[in-house]
Amino acid sequence: MDTDDSQISQLPDATAKKLAPIPKGATIHRRPIPSGPVASTNSARRIHVTAKTPFRSVTTRVRKQLDKYLRQSASSRGTFTNKLSQKKNASLGERIHRIQQQSQNAATDGLGLGLENSGEVVVLGTGRAIQKVTEVALFFQKQPDCIVQLRTGSVAAVDDVISAEDDGLEGNVTERARMMSSLEASIRLR
Repeated sequence: MDTDDSQISQLPDATAKKLAPIPKGATIHRRPIPSGPVASTNSARRIHVTAKTPFRSVTTRVRKQLDKYLRQSASSRGTFTNKLSQKKNASLGERIHRIQQQSQNAATDGLGLGLENSGEVVVLGTGRAIQKVTEVALFFQKQPDCIVQLRTGSVAAVDDVISAEDDGLEGNVTERARMMSSLEASIRLR
């Protein structure tokens, strides 16, 4: 069966090509991994984790952010109940109808605690930090008030290959891209 390289790369189960070997005497300068697009709203807080990030500091940051979301949603629930009581001249039947309507909306959209629109905290890690993200996700999965979702992916990282000249000075600089595995843990309140 005759296939060329362009057809192989388009197949879904094709293996990735290996990177070209580094020339003798060349060094690699690794650039920082791009963080990706920033969330369009403040409802998603992104925490980037490295392999050296302490476990306890990550869990503390996530819990603080979740508590902040809880306080924000509690204050928004208070304003909603104030909106219900704004019409002082409304009849008792009309007030009861509004409260029932609110509880039906909460039953279809969430648990009725006002948390259905609360934000989520996303913990991100690539490479060796995937283990740390998994540990954090497992910790919050054991918590009775949290929902955890995991998403896997790949991130392209760019490296600079600096070749050395014969006289010891830096030679030409070429770029090469490599793919890294990434894990994203989305944590939010129930």
